[in-house]
Amino acid sequence: MAARHSFVSVEPNNVVMTAMKKAEDSNALIFHLYEWAGKSGSITITVPPGATGATETNLMEKPEGSPLSVTGNKVTVPVHPYEIVAVRVDYPHNSKP
Repeated sequence: MAARHSFVSVEPNNVVMTAMKKAEDSNALIFHLYEWAGKSGSITITVPPGATGATETNLMEKPEGSPLSVTGNKVTVPVHPYEIVAVRVDYPHNSKP
């Protein structure tokens, strides 16, 4: 079997990542996710190493709510049925995610 590597992954299977981009005004990555099966729960995003924080944002990249927990290289965010979720994951200015 060939070796595999993923830059980013999302769990559970009822959530898909629809976009990933660099933030417009900081050294952060923006992830857009969509829950498609009508289930509430939590999304776990496995991100590149070195993240210093994460925040749920609106689609214009403005923070909404409390900071999200970053444990190792995983960020967890709540999701509601059929919800679009945007998350900003911050990295130090001297590193490239």
